[in-house]
Amino acid sequence: MMEDLSLHVLDIAENAVAAGARRVAVSVLEDARRDLLVLRVADDGPGMTKRDVRRALDPFFTTKGKRTGLGLPLLAQAAEQCGGGLTLRSLRGGGTTVVARFRAGHVDRPPLTNMAGTLEVLVLGHPEIAFRYRHTRDGRTFRFSSPGGSRGLEVRAALERGLGRLGRT
Repeated sequence: MMEDLSLHVLDIAENAVAAGARRVAVSVLEDARRDLLVLRVADDGPGMTKRDVRRALDPFFTTKGKRTGLGLPLLAQAAEQCGGGLTLRSLRGGGTTVVARFRAGHVDRPPLTNMAGTLEVLVLGHPEIAFRYRHTRDGRTFRFSSPGGSRGLEVRAALERGLGRLGRT
């Protein structure tokens, strides 16, 4: 099982990119008053067939040529164990959206942990993809967008040049 929720977000976003998405939007909602944590990952990829959507939460189903597809089933299990659940919507040719809801204060809820690191891996690993991130905690919101396309490649190149001058690789 993945130890923190940011790794689930990374897995879902990586799957979206592998499927052909050019834009991925990630949002996190933390609402202490409502005892709620919601993760949402939406993409503009090719979407899934109705049959694949029905089977996506089966740990023995995958479209990647391996034997298991544990990402979504493990996230669904974690959400359900914490008084929430997972919904998956996909439209062939219209993208996919995954929403996981948790009781925020549930003793078994995995920690959110390192969303900054997750975004760093996604943006620097896929500079051609436009990523949007919104994190709302008790009414306060942080937003981040990466440009994607050639501008995203320019951002990565600038970072690599800057780090290179410091003697890092």
